[in-house]
Amino acid sequence: MKNLKHTFVLLLSLVFVTAWSQNQKLNTKNSTFSWTGKAAFNAYALTGSLKAEKGQVTINNDKIESLNVIINMKSLDHENSDLKSHLRSADFFEVTTYTKATFKLIKPAKIENGKATVIGMMTIKGQSKQETIELTIKEDTLSFSHIMDRTAYGIKYNSPSFFKKMKENAIADNFELKGTLVFK
Repeated sequence: MKNLKHTFVLLLSLVFVTAWSQNQKLNTKNSTFSWTGKAAFNAYALTGSLKAEKGQVTINNDKIESLNVIINMKSLDHENSDLKSHLRSADFFEVTTYTKATFKLIKPAKIENGKATVIGMMTIKGQSKQETIELTIKEDTLSFSHIMDRTAYGIKYNSPSFFKKMKENAIADNFELKGTLVFK
């Protein structure tokens, strides 16, 4: 009876570890991205959305071992069609040429108390930059809110860092990217 109990506990442990050490694919229908850009010198802000194209994560023994996400830049959306067209143009994300943005984990990240700090390479408009992102992990979902510098990816349109005399039309260099990534 004692051996049967130990065998059962061992099998149950293996099932749990195996479930979390498998490569899990991104559920693109239930995953969401939003972005917020702001004026440089006043409180004006705009928010829109993006869609994930595909992704995967591998979690093993409370460690994120791999994380890859591809964002479909042609999905960049906003309720104002003129703004949406401008953001998709060469002034900003140039989505006809650069159809995807990617994030790829470059080293494993330990999960502690439902949180992890991931370091990865973000590529936007063909330019790559290392980004450090704080994740919250709940069951099969990773979520984040991250501030990024658009000029690091060659997006300089109306940037006060490059156009010093610009006032009311200046757009802040930093923008916020939020995501809820659901894996299956």
